[in-house]
Amino acid sequence: MLLLIFFIFLTQVFSYWIFEPLTSFLTNLLEIKFLPIFLLSLFIFLFSTKKEESNMEL
Repeated sequence: MLLLIFFIFLTQVFSYWIFEPLTSFLTNLLEIKFLPIFLLSLFIFLFSTKKEESNMEL
């Protein structure tokens, strides 16, 4: 039983150590004060691509 508790504790510590920086970064990125900047950047990226002219024959 103690061995099982030790492995569970070890798993939780390692998952916190691995995923905590990513979750912290995403939480700070998606805060409401950064949301307009993020959406504006996304909008500019989506509509700034060059569109190829298609050779349509009628």
